[in-house]
Amino acid sequence: MSVYAPGDGVRVRTPVPDELWHEMLAESDHDVLPSQTPEWRAAVCAHGWRDATRLYTWPDGTRLLVPMVRSTAEARAEYASWPVGWGVGGVLGAHDAVTPDRARAVLRDLAALPAERVYLRPHPTSTAMWDALVPPGTRRNPRMTQILDLEGGFDHVWRHRFKGKLRSAVRRAERAGLTVEHDGTGRLLPEFDRLFELSLDRWDRQSDEPAGEVRRRVRAKNPPTKFTAVAAHLGENCRVWLARHDGRAAAAVVALYQGPYVVYWQGAMDKARAAPTYAAPYLLHLVIEDACAQGARALHMGDTYPGTSVTRFKTAFGPDEYHTAGYWIPGAAAGGRAPVQHEREGMKSS
Repeated sequence: MSVYAPGDGVRVRTPVPDELWHEMLAESDHDVLPSQTPEWRAAVCAHGWRDATRLYTWPDGTRLLVPMVRSTAEARAEYASWPVGWGVGGVLGAHDAVTPDRARAVLRDLAALPAERVYLRPHPTSTAMWDALVPPGTRRNPRMTQILDLEGGFDHVWRHRFKGKLRSAVRRAERAGLTVEHDGTGRLLPEFDRLFELSLDRWDRQSDEPAGEVRRRVRAKNPPTKFTAVAAHLGENCRVWLARHDGRAAAAVVALYQGPYVVYWQGAMDKARAAPTYAAPYLLHLVIEDACAQGARALHMGDTYPGTSVTRFKTAFGPDEYHTAGYWIPGAAAGGRAPVQHEREGMKSS
């Protein structure tokens, strides 16, 4: 553990033990995403990263926490909050604690890290502030994030958020003879992974990239061990929802839970079985209904790209759209070289 003062009286502690992290969750009134928890950090570190989480404390007692890991390669150190494909790390603090002045202090500290680049992915609703503050040489990693507001409960969401075609699809699915179960122990992950393999093949065929490229890229970012690690560390807060038709798996959703938020993390399907039964929209509608029953305020539907079939699928549920970004910040070891990142997120339920 190291504690030091980088300037302006701000003290930085790294790494941050679980008990302090949980204190920060309480300060944030638990208004955090599943990817902003110490359990998520453990899952990321199970995939070749080292914990580098940073806790900033100002003289007046205000604290901000930046979930972070660093690469294990000493020659080309990289820090990330989180690595691309691992969702939002961002900055945690009490309500109104993340002011522009404090954000600048955090950015100065990140830019001084002994790395060629530092990746920061703030919460989607705070993009405008970070856009105005990131240092020169920073490259944006643009994203379009969809978030479904669940205020008003499921009846309100059904009537005023869901598109008419989606409601019709759900009614048809109800007559198709689907059976659905969900589980928070990881028991259903092998069936999810079989559906994910079929989805990879489909996404590869639909792409105009060279054959096999989409499959290689998406699978490299989403190996089976990633899902098993998240399920192991999040426990009941990682649930697989599975729809079957005639006893065979048709569609699956991996959903993450944390306080007032549910995250639609990943979806997959056997299109030959799912399309005629509308299993994919039906399953996600059940996740949303369950989230409302638990009092969740929002369903985070992840990142997509405008105009894709995945985006159209999600849009039918009525989410708000946020044009967001992650930021590649040049670190102290950048040597004047601008970081390059053109990696696309994997598709979900097209």
